[in-house]
Amino acid sequence: MDSDSHPAAAPADDKTWEELVKNVLRAEMMRRGVSYAALAERLAAFGITDNELNLRNKVSRGRFTAVFLMQVLKALEVEWVHVPASIDDAARKGGAQALAASKRQP
Repeated sequence: MDSDSHPAAAPADDKTWEELVKNVLRAEMMRRGVSYAALAERLAAFGITDNELNLRNKVSRGRFTAVFLMQVLKALEVEWVHVPASIDDAARKGGAQALAASKRQP
């Protein structure tokens, strides 16, 4: 990174990060039209047993392991994850829908 490049200002609290990761996962599900029930089936194909309600609760909390994040991304066949420039905007209510509708480039 050169001296003129600066990362976007980071949110100050964990709650914002939790909302961001929850919205990013939900956006990827929306883009692919995958419900929590279908996600449970896709994860089961990898030998990961979790039911729809547990998945919904995990994602809703926005607090889960990096392993769970990677399992879900793999089950959704996500190859590129877009990290939005405005973390605060993406973490707001409706952020998942905005991310799902946004154009993204690998």
